[in-house]
Amino acid sequence: MLMFKNKQIRKLMVSHGRTYTIFSISIIAFFLSFFLSLGVGSVNVEFFTILRSVGEQIGINVGSVKYSDYIIVTQLREPEILGAAAVGASLGVGGAVIQSIFRNPISEPYITGVSSGATLGAVIAIVFGITVFGIFTLPIFAFIFAILIVSGVYVLSFRNGRTPPVVFLLTGIAISLFATSFVALLLYSKPALENRIFYWILGSLSGISWLDDMIVVPLVIVTSLILGSMYRQLNALQMGEIYAKSVGVNAEKSKLAAIGLTTVAVSACVSISGLIGFVGLIFPHVSRLLYGGSNKYVIPSSAILGATFLILSNDLAHLIIKGEVLPIGIITGIIGVPFFMILMAKISKRGYYSA
Repeated sequence: MLMFKNKQIRKLMVSHGRTYTIFSISIIAFFLSFFLSLGVGSVNVEFFTILRSVGEQIGINVGSVKYSDYIIVTQLREPEILGAAAVGASLGVGGAVIQSIFRNPISEPYITGVSSGATLGAVIAIVFGITVFGIFTLPIFAFIFAILIVSGVYVLSFRNGRTPPVVFLLTGIAISLFATSFVALLLYSKPALENRIFYWILGSLSGISWLDDMIVVPLVIVTSLILGSMYRQLNALQMGEIYAKSVGVNAEKSKLAAIGLTTVAVSACVSISGLIGFVGLIFPHVSRLLYGGSNKYVIPSSAILGATFLILSNDLAHLIIKGEVLPIGIITGIIGVPFFMILMAKISKRGYYSA
């Protein structure tokens, strides 16, 4: 298994001046992408129309705006882009946390079983036509099953008062394959629903509403802030459980808290977006290249970069085929694979990881 070098947290720290400069640029890029994306879609909206619409929304009169443009900007695109930011941030933070806990640079949040659990829950709701929670049935089922699968992985991995990282990862892979087999069985039994299920599995941000955002966004913010405040424990775990114990960190409690918070946030996001790959894998690595090994900077940076990337990917999903919206998982995969290969080449040259 690939491991983080123990010396990286000490060796790869960057100057405060450079840190603040890069972080400031990242935040500006995020807000610019958010604002400009309000004009992107099947109907293009001009910059000043966006400005007027947002101004009217917050009670500042900066000029008249057509009602149709106002609805497009504030009721259709704003919640979708805010949802994209929340999902991207959650996956970015989740990736940084999971990679630190398991000291494995090829880990991401989905490796814990979140994705397979959410998929199983969503497919059960679709195949059996369950509508017990109305229009929220599918996301609620996806959320519940994701939590159940990750909880099952944790319980099955528990050995002599602790969860060994290797056992947890292998159990997560095994349970994920088990759940995926049931998904395949359900798909086989209801071939007429393949298109709907396939579209959900590839991920989509279309249709995210303000109500979705009101539930998911605060959850992502709170969990991200708590995980960010745990950077010392995560830094210690990143250097190994023996080292963590030597500096007074309760490794098992810290792992349980971090995995639990990550699971709740990622499950909530996956429930409204479907499966979106590569975000949680790539951007923690980008953050480490920019800021060094400490999670004090890696976690917030992963959130901002993940959010910005998913907003821009969502723009491409709207623009590639006129009048159509591609599943965003296709976009993240097409961009993510070559980007990840280039990133790995740079990381290898700089010797950030060792076998």
